[in-house]
Amino acid sequence: MATILIAEDDQMIADIYEKKFSESGFKVVCVDSGSDVLNSIKKEKIDIILLDLMMPKMNGFEVIEKIRKSGYDPNIKIIVFSNLSQKEDREKAMNLGANGFITKAEYKPSELVQEVKRLTGQLDEQKKNEERQKNPNNGDANKKSKSILLIVTAVFSIFINLLYLFC
Repeated sequence: MATILIAEDDQMIADIYEKKFSESGFKVVCVDSGSDVLNSIKKEKIDIILLDLMMPKMNGFEVIEKIRKSGYDPNIKIIVFSNLSQKEDREKAMNLGANGFITKAEYKPSELVQEVKRLTGQLDEQKKNEERQKNPNNGDANKKSKSILLIVTAVFSIFINLLYLFC
């Protein structure tokens, strides 16, 4: 399963999330400051960062910006998890390179785990779709003929419906 880094400066909240994500099969790393996020992703492979915006030493916005502009693994998924839920905060985080934004008050810990799984699955599917668009056949000649067959079948279905209407 994926490794998730939980960046949360409230120890009680961090402990709850660490337990919930561990029980769901994630490998969990917890840190309590923005600078610790950067140190951790230098040391080990992190797949997902669950990032609070209001943290000591470096806020979440600065963390996102550094990760996206300073040569860190571009495949790390950054999901902001904050009580800052104004439209401007959400837009700023997403514009800096966050992959998702979850408002803390909207999720119980077990619901948060499910939402993170949903978001990361959705992001994985988006990446697969982008790859498919770049390489539609990906070396498989049968894919092209299947697409053509599907189009022919759809056209045939429309033709049959038109015949039915006019006969």
